[in-house]
Amino acid sequence: MLYGIMAGDRVMLVASEAEGRPIVETAPPTPPEGYEARMAWEDGGTAITQVWELVPREGTAQDAALTLAQIQASRLSDDDALKVPALYPRWEAAHSYAEGDRVTYQGKLYKALRAHLSAANERPCDAPSLYAVVLPSTAIEAPEWVGGKSYAKGDRVKKYGQTYESLTDGNTLEPGAFGSESAWKQLTA
Repeated sequence: MLYGIMAGDRVMLVASEAEGRPIVETAPPTPPEGYEARMAWEDGGTAITQVWELVPREGTAQDAALTLAQIQASRLSDDDALKVPALYPRWEAAHSYAEGDRVTYQGKLYKALRAHLSAANERPCDAPSLYAVVLPSTAIEAPEWVGGKSYAKGDRVKKYGQTYESLTDGNTLEPGAFGSESAWKQLTA
């Protein structure tokens, strides 16, 4: 039997049980594809035990969790997206954005209003035809809808106590009315 004491995260061997604790070695597990077994020592008070952890070969569990969260972030509502802006990438020039993509720029969360290739002179704060600031649904400022008026894509209006955003240019349909689902997106519940 070997005996030792913990020195930080390492084990120092000692001559006898009187000077340390028994050292218990364990067999490494067989890691699945893409993982490796990482060994450490744990002082349980009565013995020092060899322990194993399975970790991804590339990245950490935290990296994997962040990647998964970023994948799922596209499905979040605007209100929920505002709670976790760190999940969204920073805006970049010369990058292809799809309609609805969210990006951060100068501390604000923006949403792409249409698919486009970003240009240096079309930063989110300077291109209202391409990006809209993501606001909490309770803070959306919008005028009342006016019948007969033509609305551009991205225009926001209030109707029936709800806020809507136009999905098309030249939109004259009444938001919330039957058949207007493809022309307006309801922003507030």
